[in-house]
Amino acid sequence: MSQRIVIEPGRSEKNYWKDLWHFKELFYILTWRDIKVKYKQTILGVLWAVIRPLLTMLVFNVVF
Repeated sequence: MSQRIVIEPGRSEKNYWKDLWHFKELFYILTWRDIKVKYKQTILGVLWAVIRPLLTMLVFNVVF
């Protein structure tokens, strides 16, 4: 079963949430892939996303 997507001018706002809900699996897969690619080369991985802001906050608190 194939789906056909028709893009019409001026209708994107009307169907935005419906389309987002309809393609939620694709949205999830692309988001997860983006996160994996971003943190794949770091040793700490996704944990680095939490450690880095905490270290920045610690430095600012000590300096200022």
